[in-house]
Amino acid sequence: MVKDKNSAERQKRSRDKKRSLGLVSVQVWVPAWGKKAIHDLEAHLCNRTTTSLTKDVQSMTKISTNNLMSQLLATEEAKNGEITITKLDGATPIIQAVVQDVNEFPIMITVGEEQILMITQLWGIDEIIDGKADELNAVLLRANLPVPLSSFSIMGDRYVIFGALSINTNVTEITEEIFTLAENVIDALEFCKEYLRS
Repeated sequence: MVKDKNSAERQKRSRDKKRSLGLVSVQVWVPAWGKKAIHDLEAHLCNRTTTSLTKDVQSMTKISTNNLMSQLLATEEAKNGEITITKLDGATPIIQAVVQDVNEFPIMITVGEEQILMITQLWGIDEIIDGKADELNAVLLRANLPVPLSSFSIMGDRYVIFGALSINTNVTEITEEIFTLAENVIDALEFCKEYLRS
C-alpha cells in the first residue's frame, strides 16, 4: 500500500508544531472505552499549554514607544504622506503624528503601561469670547458622547481633545484613531467657532 505523501507531510508538520510548543508524545494503554477520555485530556492539556504560551508571548512583546514608532512609520498612510510621524525626546518620549491638511493640530501619542494616549491641543482659554466660557464648556460636555473615540478636557490653560486605546491595540486601529481624532478636531472647531475669537 502506497502512503499518501501529502498526508505524511501534514503529520510531520503537525508533530513538529507540537514539539515547538514544548509538547511530548506519550504512548499509553487503556481499555477501549477509555480512548475518548484520553483524547479529551490530550486536547485539554494542549489547549492550556498553547493559551499559556500565547499570553507569555503577548506580555513579552508589550508595545513600547520605539516599537509603535516603527510600526507607524511602516504604514501605507505614513509612506504616502497622509500622516507624518516624528519622535519628540524628553523625560517621557512622545510620538507626534501630523495628519495631512490638519497640520496645525499635531497629535501627541504616549505609550503607558496599560494604554496608548493620543491628545491634541485645540485652543487656549484666552481665545474664548468674553462671557462664553460656561456656554462653551456645556457644549463640549454634551459633545463628549456623540464624538466617536474622543473626549474633551482642559489641561492648564488649553482645551484638548484626546482618545485612549488599549496597549494591545494593533497598528491599523491606532492609525484609524489618529485620523478619527484629526476629523474630530475639525468638527470641534466648526461647532465651537461661535464661542471663539476669530
